[in-house]
Order: sequence, then C-alpha cells, then structure tokens
Amino acid sequence: MADGTDESGGPDSDDRPDGGTVVGTPGATSPEEAFARLGNAIRVSVLEALHERQRSGDRSDEAVPYTELRRAVGVDDSGKFGYHLNQLLGEFVEKRPGGYVLLAPGRELVRTIKSGAVATTEGVHSAATDAACFRCGAPVTVTYTSGYVVTCCTECRGALDYDLLPPGALSSIPLPPGAVGDAVETAPRALLDRAHGRFCHRARMFGDGICPRCGGQTTPSIEVCTDHDADTGPCEACSVSMPATVRVTCRVCAEGGISPVACVVSHREPFWDALSVAGVDRAGYDAFATMLGWPMSVRDGDDGAAVAYDLPGRSDAVVVDGDLAIRDGV
Repeated sequence: MADGTDESGGPDSDDRPDGGTVVGTPGATSPEEAFARLGNAIRVSVLEALHERQRSGDRSDEAVPYTELRRAVGVDDSGKFGYHLNQLLGEFVEKRPGGYVLLAPGRELVRTIKSGAVATTEGVHSAATDAACFRCGAPVTVTYTSGYVVTCCTECRGALDYDLLPPGALSSIPLPPGAVGDAVETAPRALLDRAHGRFCHRARMFGDGICPRCGGQTTPSIEVCTDHDADTGPCEACSVSMPATVRVTCRVCAEGGISPVACVVSHREPFWDALSVAGVDRAGYDAFATMLGWPMSVRDGDDGAAVAYDLPGRSDAVVVDGDLAIRDGV
C-alpha cells in the first residue's frame, strides 16, 4: 500500500498508518458510558460510514479497512481519527480481519439519526386529502406537528380530544421527520396511509404479545370508560369516542400506548374477513377507518371487561376478551 500499512486491518495488523495502535475497549458498564462515547461528530460520522457500507454492500464485504474508513469520514489526521475510532470499539464497532464493522447498537443509533427522531420539528404543516371521516363522512386533513401525523375531520368534532390536538382530531400517530419529509405538501394521502398502515402493523404485533421496537413481551389491558358519552363527539370523561380501548405495554422497553381494540386483532379471523368484505386488503387509513366504524360495546368477559363488535355479514357479535382472545358472542 502507498502508506506501507496492511489495508486488511487483520488481527496482526492493528497499527495505524501513523504507527499508533487501535485497540478495543472494555464494554461499557452503563448506558451513560456508552452514550458518552458518541459525543463527537467524527464518531457519529464513523458510524454513518460503516452503516452506508452495510446498507449498500453485501454481507461478505461489510468490513471497512482503516484507511478507507478514515477517507470516507474525511479526517486527514490519522492519529486524531484513530483516537475517535478507538472510543467506539466494543459497544458500537467491532474490529475484524477485513477491517471495521458496525455492531447492532451502532446500526440502531444510525437508523435513529436518519429517521430524524432526534431532530427538532418546526411549525405545523397541513393539507387536504380525499379520505373520509369515519364518524360523519366529511373530508379529512392530514397535519404533521411535534412528531405526530394527525388526521382531522373538517366538519365534526372528531374522535379524540386530548390536550394540544387540533379540533376534529380522528387519530394522532407518531412518525419521525425523516419518514415524513415533504409528504404533507407532495403526497398527503400517501402519508395518511403510511402512518395508519404502520400503526396497524405495530398494533397487531402488540396484540400478538411482541414489542415491535425491541421484541420484548407485551401486556394488554382493556380500559373501559364507566361514564361514557360520545354521541356528539369525544367523551368528556375519557377524551375518546370509543367506550373502551386496549392499552399495550412492553415489559422490557415500556414501548406502548392505546389502540382501538379491533386494530390489535385485525389480522385474525373474523376481523380480517370483515375487512376483506369491505374491500380493504391492506393496512392503511381505509382499514383504520373501517374498523373504527364497526359498532362496538362493552361486556363482562371471562376475566374482566371485554369488547363486542357487530361485524358486517354476521348475525352474532364477536367478543374480544381482556387477553385479546376472540370468541363468538350472542
């Protein structure tokens, strides 16, 4: 090589081009220590460069030699670069015979950065869509504000009345800025479908007992409003239009939230068949709106409260118990 170094970065060639040595560091003993290692733009650039290799190359060629990595990051000072690279070894980067490879925690961090989840969102962006309100049939708008895609009816009071939500809110779904981009202005309906599709898929995973973020075990619980009145809009007691919702929480990372009960079981029969009858064959706003339009009521279940749905084409109700088991009602 031009600089007299072994580009492979193999076990017997740990020397940097300047004669220094890149050595591994012991694993961090706390999250604080691990995150403290990221407090430098060069280190973040290293992670992004390694992620780009994994994203664009095949798995057999994902290791990046030292000199190639330094050039990709754009640091001329080899000693300075080696120091910052060394800080990432162990927790986020691994040295292999062919060079340096991004580990799973490093990939997760880069994905978080690219999604814009840690970026500041500015302003409120809204646009009209051709979608219809599931409560009154009027046109709906899509708004992106504070990291949430919010759907609003243009005529009725909507289905949600939480603090900071605009009037007529029908749904409020978190989505990082990187996934939104300029879609409010250029493709509002597509954004509406992506946000609700993602929500439905995540809800289904939660309903199957799997956290979509970390893979941990989740726990469902049906929450009932005992003083429910939503004839003209969201209930003043519970702030939603549904008499009951399901709260799902991951036991590991605490990811979770509330969802319409039908959404967490929509991939199971007879709910999936009811969506097919309605002409809905994929998760999106139409699926969400269809499910929110099904008549529902609260019943006593086998173990606490249960929710009964009157699905089209069925003479008997379908009951979802507190553990999300589905059974026939009467």
